[in-house]
Amino acid sequence: MRNKIKRAAAAEYPRAVENRRYIHQHPCASFHEEETAAYLCRQLQEEGIPFARCGQNGIVARLKGDGEGPVIAFRADFDALPIQEPEGLPFASRNPGVMHACGHDAHAAVLLGLARVLGRNREWLRGEAVFIFQYAEELPPGGAGPMIEAGCLEGVDRIYGLHVSDELDAGTVGVCPGKYMAASDSFFITFTGNGGHGSRPDETPDTVLSAASAIIEINTIISRFVPPRSAAVVSVCNIHGGKAYNVLPSQVSIEGTVRTYEAETAELIRGKLALAAQGAAAFYGADLDFRFEYGYPPVVNTERETALVRSAAEKLGLPFTALEPTPVGEDFSRYLQRVPGAFFRVGIRNPALDAVYPLHNSRFRIDEEGMRAGLEMFLGIYLTETGQM
Repeated sequence: MRNKIKRAAAAEYPRAVENRRYIHQHPCASFHEEETAAYLCRQLQEEGIPFARCGQNGIVARLKGDGEGPVIAFRADFDALPIQEPEGLPFASRNPGVMHACGHDAHAAVLLGLARVLGRNREWLRGEAVFIFQYAEELPPGGAGPMIEAGCLEGVDRIYGLHVSDELDAGTVGVCPGKYMAASDSFFITFTGNGGHGSRPDETPDTVLSAASAIIEINTIISRFVPPRSAAVVSVCNIHGGKAYNVLPSQVSIEGTVRTYEAETAELIRGKLALAAQGAAAFYGADLDFRFEYGYPPVVNTERETALVRSAAEKLGLPFTALEPTPVGEDFSRYLQRVPGAFFRVGIRNPALDAVYPLHNSRFRIDEEGMRAGLEMFLGIYLTETGQM
């Protein structure tokens, strides 16, 4: 079966590259993926693969086999980022200010390839294969939640997803058991006063010092209140306020991100953030607006499915590495809250092709050979799940 998988992936690979480059050239930002969704629908329709629209811009395709078997789902996201791509690639983005700088174009192309290969090799189908093309992964609240509510996981027993990795050499597979990716929450704090002359600070609440005091306190939360055994990150990422050198601004705002793996740690941090903001506002007499937004929950890979990913990589002869937890967030987590599954990485790094830049960088590129490994992995996982490999 290993040789059959490799031959099938090799035969499909040129089409997958073609699909990926078209999607790359025509990127759509989160929640505005109508053009990409229409393209994916055309591809599925041409192959005679049954599909339905799901949520705002999502698509769910299904292939049923004649024999009994599990219902195994695979997910790929297809939204792009608000980044201007520099010139250089012959298939560079044609949409100003929008770019596939995270590899979602490759994810969608690999999932299309899986659907096509299984559609052309119906004898491999046992039970049902489900292909979830998800919109808006990059921008909370994301597309996973609405698609789940619309029924994309109906009848699904297990789910798998992949993400390209600039940290792994092209074709290398990596997976992390258990807690893999962090919850991604955010906070927004605004201090307000009446504003005044910098020479008379006693006549107005000092919104600048309020923000500065809060930032200092916020940066002690991890070191003083979070147990060392609980990994967490709190970062103040921007501050806005004031336009003149001699005017105390009427308003200063700060925003930041919180990354945790346990709900109780997120709650502890949320409480300390509020206290830090309240204390600063009270001390300097400023009015306070505090908002904490819960983002994606943590990605927690289940034990059996994680082991199956590793087993599939080894059976296929692909290089494998065990990954460590990362504070990056992903809304694949919402699927894993409903059904068992695993989210794994496939390397696309290749210095010879200048594919060395990190995700979300305007110079991000991929070695497309990594897509071949991704397609082999999806096929290997499905055939292992159905007892054929």
